[in-house]
Amino acid sequence: MMTIEAMHELLLENARKPDRALYDDYERAILMHIDGVLQDMPPDDHDLVLPFNYHERMAYIKSRPYQYHSIIQLKGIHEEFTKKAASYRIRKNRS
Repeated sequence: MMTIEAMHELLLENARKPDRALYDDYERAILMHIDGVLQDMPPDDHDLVLPFNYHERMAYIKSRPYQYHSIIQLKGIHEEFTKKAASYRIRKNRS
């Protein structure tokens, strides 16, 4: 299986006509990663790690699948989430 980063690069290389199956795998991998991390933390803390305007951004992506800006938004959401989740874990380990 390809990494999220490798899928992102391939999607950008073919942004004018992205592979829909690859895009679906890319989106699924990101959402599975986010869901997996959220399951390991209390529901009250979810807002501490979800990216800014997460739900609005996901609605935008769902309304415009396979487009360049959706690819970029998914990557941004993944990067922001990864950083916030790491910061959350560091803070929790210090407590």
